[in-house]
Amino acid sequence: MGKKSRSKKLSKVESPSKISEMVVLFAADYIDMGDTVEERQSYLNSACTASNIAVLDERERPTRLEEYLSLYQQINPDAGDVENLRHDMEMLIQEKLRLFPHVKKVIMSAKIIEEDGKQSVAIASTTLPAEK
Repeated sequence: MGKKSRSKKLSKVESPSKISEMVVLFAADYIDMGDTVEERQSYLNSACTASNIAVLDERERPTRLEEYLSLYQQINPDAGDVENLRHDMEMLIQEKLRLFPHVKKVIMSAKIIEEDGKQSVAIASTTLPAEK
């Protein structure tokens, strides 16, 4: 008997060697919506927040998402309706959970770095403390 063939559609990915690789895999299209480095940094920050919410207990996620959206509105009072952001965050959380359900790292900081005309993502993370 031969080896089982793998589906071409990616469903779950093994733990990436770097958290920055994970974020790029589940959020590259979202981050790339930014036209400038500053805009891409903002999208990266949101993607990292989505990843951090995804590692929380399922019951805690809605509360944390609401807190994030409330803070976003306070910082960006001209933003108006945040339903598009809510939708994006929910999709990012789902995608992180679909691709990397066992990665429980909390992202502490993230930065887009430009070097020689190329951009990369640098992330500092830590392990989520075990629940008692």
